[in-house]
Amino acid sequence: MHFNNLLLILLIFPLPFLYYYLKKQKPATLYHPDLGSKLSGNLPNLKFKANLPLLLRLAALLLLILALTRPQMGFISDTSNRSGVDIMVALDISSSMNAEDFKPNRIAAAKEVLTKFINGRPNDRLGLVVFGSQSYVQCPLTTDHRTLIDYLDNVYIGLAEDGTAIGMALANCVNRLKYSQAKSRVILLLTDGDNNAGEIDPKTAAKLARAMGIKIYAIGIGDPKGAPIKVKDQFGREFYARNPDGSLFLTKMNEQGLQEIGTISEGDYFIASNIGKLHTVFDKINQLEKSRFSPKDMFVFEERFYWFAFPAFWLLLLEFTVRRFYLRKVP
Repeated sequence: MHFNNLLLILLIFPLPFLYYYLKKQKPATLYHPDLGSKLSGNLPNLKFKANLPLLLRLAALLLLILALTRPQMGFISDTSNRSGVDIMVALDISSSMNAEDFKPNRIAAAKEVLTKFINGRPNDRLGLVVFGSQSYVQCPLTTDHRTLIDYLDNVYIGLAEDGTAIGMALANCVNRLKYSQAKSRVILLLTDGDNNAGEIDPKTAAKLARAMGIKIYAIGIGDPKGAPIKVKDQFGREFYARNPDGSLFLTKMNEQGLQEIGTISEGDYFIASNIGKLHTVFDKINQLEKSRFSPKDMFVFEERFYWFAFPAFWLLLLEFTVRRFYLRKVP
């Protein structure tokens, strides 16, 4: 947890004194010959009821002060003076990654192998882009590998619209690597299909990567002969996708297209038809030459003020309710 306006914490210290000051203010007095005897047995409870609105208001004030300090949570997306390679991973999350030629399916196998790969490169900066018909940065370049793996674990099919925008994903990765000071910059492309979406052609993106000095390692995941895909209907029932003529639909990758991407970018391409071969591919990539880089620290934080602001609102609402309906004034 990071507080952006930490000095405002000092406003918390006067709250106990404010409570005792307001509590000791002279209360309203009502004289009645029989009222004291009736209330004496329930005095502690009455004192608590009388002080409850003040306690609620001070608690709300405490939470609002904490909200004003702008609490934030995040991670360091860059560190300095380490030895390593800058690597962006472009992961296909189209519906074809549900194919079961890998157990339990392609997307689960890819996440398993990527997790092992990330853990095996502690000194490298890695980032993650996911893509369907659009591409999104799931995690920027970072050495905070625990956070990166958390983001990877939360990837699922359907996170991006269905389709395969390989060119857009590569261009997104290039954009993240173009300011890197590492001598070795790499894109790992994991896909099981052919480019059928996006405004940028994969070859154009590969040429852009080569112009920036970025290598692309294109990895085709899946049986080159194709595999059936499980889909769901509107009622949640699972079945295998079929062609209009009723035959089983088989998803196939564009092996030639992957080879061209690797060649144009002066990288390489691989085909992994099972989980063992996929591990072997990443073992080969794991032998990349390491280099020195000295980037500036960059922090990525998300606001968390609402963790305190929303409870403060409900406490103020509760205080109003208590004053209006729980505590009664004698006219």
